[in-house]
Order: sequence, then C-alpha cells, then structure tokens
Amino acid sequence: MKKNLITDFLDFDQINSHHNQYLELPVFDKNYILKKNITFHKRWNDNNKKLIDIKKNLKLYNYFLKELIIFLNNYHNKNYSTRYWEIILGAWLYRFISSVSFKWNLIKPLKKNKYIFLKKKINSRDVIPAGIEDAARFFFSNFWNHYIYTKIIEHSFSNKIKIKEKGKLTKNLEKKIIYQKLLRNSIKERISTYIQNFFNFFAKDNCTLIFSTYMSNFHELKLNLLVNKSLLYYRLIRPYFLFRNSLILNFKRRNFNKHKLKYNGGGLKNFLSKEILNNLPSTYLENFSSVENIVDKIPFPKKPKKIFTCIGITRSTLMDRYIAKNVENGSSLILAQHGGNYFQHKLHFASIHEVKISDKYLSWGRIKKKKLEPIGIIKNLRSSNIKSNKIILEIRMRSGYNQEIKLDSGFLESKNYLANMCKFFSLIKGKKVCENLFVKLHEFQSFWNEKKQFLKHNSELNFLDRNKKMINEMNSASLIIHTFFSTGHLECLALNKPTLILFVNDLNLLNNKSKYYIKEMIKLNIVHRTPESLLKTLESLDGSEKIKKWWNFKKRQSLLKKYREDFSFFNQQKINDLKRIIKDV
Repeated sequence: MKKNLITDFLDFDQINSHHNQYLELPVFDKNYILKKNITFHKRWNDNNKKLIDIKKNLKLYNYFLKELIIFLNNYHNKNYSTRYWEIILGAWLYRFISSVSFKWNLIKPLKKNKYIFLKKKINSRDVIPAGIEDAARFFFSNFWNHYIYTKIIEHSFSNKIKIKEKGKLTKNLEKKIIYQKLLRNSIKERISTYIQNFFNFFAKDNCTLIFSTYMSNFHELKLNLLVNKSLLYYRLIRPYFLFRNSLILNFKRRNFNKHKLKYNGGGLKNFLSKEILNNLPSTYLENFSSVENIVDKIPFPKKPKKIFTCIGITRSTLMDRYIAKNVENGSSLILAQHGGNYFQHKLHFASIHEVKISDKYLSWGRIKKKKLEPIGIIKNLRSSNIKSNKIILEIRMRSGYNQEIKLDSGFLESKNYLANMCKFFSLIKGKKVCENLFVKLHEFQSFWNEKKQFLKHNSELNFLDRNKKMINEMNSASLIIHTFFSTGHLECLALNKPTLILFVNDLNLLNNKSKYYIKEMIKLNIVHRTPESLLKTLESLDGSEKIKKWWNFKKRQSLLKKYREDFSFFNQQKINDLKRIIKDV
C-alpha cells in the first residue's frame, strides 16, 4: 500500500495518519517519542559527504551567478559588474540553491511507486518575495517549502511519486504574519529615523559612511568624529521603508517557463535554470527601478567615499542596493565579522561571500588571509564581577527547514543533539547542579518541541526568557555552558568568562586549527563530548570560588589566551585601529 509523502507541516488532515511517511520532519507521538516512519538524509551522517555537497552548491552558485548576471543586465539594459550583483543577490541565490538541492537530494533516492504526494495548490504569487527580508522568512515557512517540493516532484519525479490534489491554500496566514512583522514601525525606530534625518543634514559628499557596526551608539559617534570630523549617526534601514510602498508587493511576473538560464542538460541543474527566474525577488526584476527611487530618498550620504558596516549587508534590500550602487561608483567597502563560525567552519558561505565583496574585511581573530585585518571582537562587551552561583546553559538547535549546509545541519544532527541534551537534563534531576542551572532557549522556536522534551526528562528545570539576548544575561552567571561552537562561546572567551562547552557534533567540518584547540580544551575539561563528562566537571565546580580557581588554572589560561588571539581577542585600541584602517583603505 502506498504511503502519503509528507514534506512539510502545511495543514493536512492526514498529518497524523499511520499511512504517512515524513520526509526529514520531526514528528512525535503523544509521549514526544519520534515516530518510526520518518525518512531522513542518511548521507549527512558522514561529514565528508557534507563537504562534498557544500562544494557542489558553491559550484552551482558560481555557475548560476554568472548566468543570472547576464540575464539581469540584459533585462534591465545595464552593464553592472559581478560585484554589484553579488552584493545585491548573492546571499539569496546561495540560500535558494542550497535549499532546493537539499530537497532534490531527499526525493531522488525514494523508491518508485511507493508514495503519494498530497499537493496543496498554492498561488505562485504567494511564493515570490519582494526582497531579501521576506525571502529569508519564506525559506522557513511551510507554504514555501510545500510549493518547492511540489515543483521538484512535478518537474522530475512524477513518474515515481503519484501526485494527488488536496485543494487550494486559500488563506495564507503564514504570509500574512510575515508581512505584518515587516511592516512594523515602532516608536523607537521612528525616533531613530528622525535622528538619522537630522544628522544627515550635516553630512558631506565623500564622507565615510559608518553604520550598524555592532558597536555602541557612543563608539559609532566617536568614530564618526575621528574619521569625518563631524557627529553622524546611521542605522540599518528597517523593512518598513521598503514594504510600506504598495507597488513593491503589486507586480506582474512574466511567465518564465519558456525562458531559463543557460543550461542544456537535465536533473537538478535544469530545474534550477528555470526556478531561479520564477522565484527571483521582484526587487531584482519588476521593481528594480522602484527600489532605485526609494534608495535615492533614504537619509544617507549621496556619495560616500568609504562605507563601513558589520550587520548592514545581506539583511536589507534597500541597504544592499545602496551599497552596491556606491561601490559600483567607486566607494570602498569595509565589512566586519559579526559572529562565530567565521574562519572556523570549513566552506562557510558567509565568510567566503563577505570577504569576496569587500575591499577590506575585519576579523575577530588574527586570521591570515588576503584582504583580512584583525580588529578583535567588534561588539562592546562588558564583564562583571557579580558573585553568583547561577549557571546558564544555552540551547542552539536549528529552527526549521534546512537551508545552508552547516556542521549541525540535518535530521540526524538535530536528533543526536536533542538526545544528548535530554540525557544531560535527566542526569542532573534532583542534584544540586539543577538548582543553580538556568536554560536559555533560542528566540526562534524549532520543530522539535525542545522545551517540552526537556521538561519531560526533568520537570525541575528553570528557563530564562527566550526573547532576551544572551549577551544581556551573561554577566548574571558565574558559569556559562555552550552547546555549539558559535558566537556565544567567542564572546564569553573574549571576556575570559568561565565557560564549559558540550559539543556533540563531528569535528570534521571545522578547520584544522579549530580542531586542534578543541582537542586541547577536551584535555583541560573545558570541552566535553558527552553529558556524563560535563556533569562530572560541573559537580566538581561547586560554587563561584571553585569555578574561579578552576578557570584561572595556568594551563587553561595559557591555552585560552592563544585561542582568543586566533579567534576572538579583545582590542582596547579598537576605535583608533578602525580610524587607521578606514583611512588606509
């Protein structure tokens, strides 16, 4: 008997049927035990194969970037450079290719005539984003993922999977919520815009634009005073300024079914050659000129000589267009690292992409690469001497559908991570450690119902507000436990904050230098590979004084000093160094 192939959590009546086969979806019974009828990407159990797949996606990205640039320059009758287009659409293109290739490779090995795909008809207009902001949210939505699975099956696998129509999605509530959030314009944001307009009145052509650097407002003002001899203040333009324009969401998409990017073969590449155009954000096509008009009106310098930002790139359609336009006209672009994973994970797209599009890239550690210059942790971090027995454990689970391939991507990685966390919480039940432990969940909820699972294994757990920033919670604890090698552990180590790390992922997607440090940290009981090992160390650190003494052990501090220099040093001369770097670019 054929099974229903369930690819997403779009509202189907049959979602809990025993006749279903779930594709890479964590579906649980009433006791929160994973169901057995789940098909997942076993290939990624081998991280060497993950690396192969990342390389394939990078190769596809480079191929279709070239083709897309030719198409868009012809479409708009322009002759913009590769760098111009890559600033605007590079992040979207790579994420689209990665998401589609993952879904394609999930479906490809399924056995013929074994499944029925329950197709819900979705208006194609509902899945075409306007810009990078709504596109990023679409990638995590049920309706977009269902639509892409539908297109993949119809294009290449309808001979092996029977398609059964199950009506039409008439009320797209997910999309409605996405745009409600994008159209928010809080009082705080309106005040920020007013301040920007006021300061921009004094801006001159050929000044250096400094905005959204992750530093405090005071330090940005100080840097502006040193570099521009004037007090200037700028922030990333909020989505509201784009999406309040009704024309942005009202456009006519040409039928691209008869047109495609150049490719004569079949398979995934053939599918991408058509669907990249069908799914391209409208601000790259129909609304290209409309966006140009909005960009000309935003309160930013008209002709900055140099642009320096940290989080002002690949997050805002308007800012990406503004930056691309000025870089095309001769502005120098200085970017800074904004978090972890950079220069530690192998084939990390953001590291590759941001270094490529910049003239100078500022790293948190002393990384030896072309165009890179070390600046240290760009954020304004503050340590505290508060005495406390509080321990904070930070949870870092993937929130939803797979996008880019990373060290913790895939069903098996999430399952393994969750199992280890549940094991740890079971082990500390009834122990003194549990009394002082506070769990910080990620602000974005995942498909895995992790809080309910954790409470099932230990009802005594304490939870912090998941919406508060971890960086604001850090100083209230004597010890932080991280469960992944990401931004948080670098921030803690930069401040020399006592830190433990439970790391259950394979090391093979980390570069050799990072792997060396992890192995040394394991020897010194900073990094732990099992919940049992972590608990043993925690029980020996009973109280803030013992933690302090343990952390200040000479061998630990010697290793951590070297690690900070390589990946996250704290720079007391940051502002003066930034002034020098900006001047020299």
